[in-house]
Amino acid sequence: MLTYGVTDIQNKPSLIKMMDIAEIVDKRAHTTLGYFISSKYEGYIKPIIEQIDKDEKLAKLHKLKMHQDLEFAELGVDDGIK
Repeated sequence: MLTYGVTDIQNKPSLIKMMDIAEIVDKRAHTTLGYFISSKYEGYIKPIIEQIDKDEKLAKLHKLKMHQDLEFAELGVDDGIK
């Protein structure tokens, strides 16, 4: 995978046509902005990304449910002290 800076792409937009898969970075801030994936790979990559999104959402829902179950359990516990 090749790495391209934002300035490189701004100075030469035709780079995007040549890219298959690339990492886009901001060299001044030393951060990765994201990844560019050519549309010809969309059929391979899109189902994987959708599965990852689905798994992340399910994990968040399970975590929320566990938290809610704990709250209900705490409310339902009667220690007999009045």
